[in-house]
Amino acid sequence: MKTIRPLIAYEIMIIFSAVFLGLSIGSTFLFAFLPDFDSNVRMIAGIISGVMVMIFTTGLTMSIKSYSDQKHFLDQLKVENSYALGKESSFYNLEAFKARVRKLKRRSIYANKEQYIVAFTPTALDINTNQIRSRLMVDLNLHLAEFLDKLFVDNSNTEFEKRYNVYCFNRGIFLFYCFTNDKDYVHHLLNRISNECFRMVNEDKIKIWVQPFFGINHVKDDSSLTSAIEDAILARAHSEKNYESFTYFKESFRDSKENSSDEIQKALNNDEFIPYYQAKFSLKEQRFISTEVLARWKSPKYGVVGPAKFIEQAERAGLLNAIDVRIFELAVRDLGENIKRGRKVLPVSVNFSLYEFFSRNFLDTILNTLRKYNVPTNLLEIEITETTSQVNKFLSLSVIKKLKEYGIRVLMDDFGVGYSQIENLRQIPFDAIKIDKSFTDRIIEDPKTRTIVKLLVDLGHSNGMEVIIEGVENKEQVDILRKMKADTIQGFYYTRPISFAGYNEMLKSNAFEKGMKK
Repeated sequence: MKTIRPLIAYEIMIIFSAVFLGLSIGSTFLFAFLPDFDSNVRMIAGIISGVMVMIFTTGLTMSIKSYSDQKHFLDQLKVENSYALGKESSFYNLEAFKARVRKLKRRSIYANKEQYIVAFTPTALDINTNQIRSRLMVDLNLHLAEFLDKLFVDNSNTEFEKRYNVYCFNRGIFLFYCFTNDKDYVHHLLNRISNECFRMVNEDKIKIWVQPFFGINHVKDDSSLTSAIEDAILARAHSEKNYESFTYFKESFRDSKENSSDEIQKALNNDEFIPYYQAKFSLKEQRFISTEVLARWKSPKYGVVGPAKFIEQAERAGLLNAIDVRIFELAVRDLGENIKRGRKVLPVSVNFSLYEFFSRNFLDTILNTLRKYNVPTNLLEIEITETTSQVNKFLSLSVIKKLKEYGIRVLMDDFGVGYSQIENLRQIPFDAIKIDKSFTDRIIEDPKTRTIVKLLVDLGHSNGMEVIIEGVENKEQVDILRKMKADTIQGFYYTRPISFAGYNEMLKSNAFEKGMKK
């Protein structure tokens, strides 16, 4: 697979601008101080040189900024591909894919060509999610990414010319955008990919069941790129459902779809995503001590619905980050409002994904939002998953230390799920771990689960961390966890996720803090 390339073009631009800047300054002094030239000539030359200085200073500044932006973007790709493909590379993500496609669509050389988007997965499994990752699936994705980099080359004599094809990997799905007037081109391309998948199986390089599914969308001129991608993904889902090798998108497919990325984008524009609050109860202090902020969609069509209704489409369309940031700001605004009005306040914990956590302006966004609403940093907690923290341990440690320097607590969410490593608790200074609901669900009837949960509680305590148990729904579960000396409980038994108004009312008067319930 191609690796991160040096930014040679930008460096040449910077050097070129710097050379001409030096020449311009030199000529300015030359004409200004040599007496052999007429004063008017010296003045005109000085003005020209001054303009040149301004032009090349501007060019140099823009080149440096472009270089910085491009370097940051490539650094982000390294982090993302390290997580998604297990190897640092410049293989396109969705953001780069969209930018490249839009650039090509504006060029006249592509204007008269037919356009297709293909969504493809090598198996029927939902690969590379933030919740569950498989080493075998990551290896499979990496192999296919390397295969595609070799398949598409910069050569006009090749069968699959790179300049007419854009491809990327995004949250478990490969995407292609093809410009061609050959009706058989797309089918031929997909057959090549299918053959590669089956070759890996036949040569015993892949130890999982492989069955490629392709969704093809013949793009219309008036289609937005986000919608066109979504339609291809929807066609891929129909391909899998009907056990077909590939399926072309039909408008009728939308009838079975609950919502679209266009709806989600419109909901973002209309501020329909709102925070809901679920407080966490301390077994030791017998009171609520903090609150998790959860995203809800207040839809005119669906009512108030949870992430299950929108998260998949938001992820596929690249809109989840915008939702997370929006929910964070609204939660801080609500907290600032309670402080201003003298109401009871608790620290709030907000979830951030891999992509926000490693973004260049993550810390600035956090701090600027807190300042905007006059909220102290010690009233904020950041929740990230264990897999996010493991993508780049050095960078994770750096970001977490900076957050803690400002008094912001950092929680490890979903501990015990996926690639959990005991060593992570020692290496990364989390303030708390959250044990996933999947353990709580089995804690009453399954002795093995109780043993595992007790071990996780003891591990957290031995590393000086608060242990939070998620998904607690009844008193019997609470009694078991109390005997295990778990610190904090979160779940329906104490409070369901509720609106801002309901949350404030709950904090004023609740049976648990009055001792009426245990």
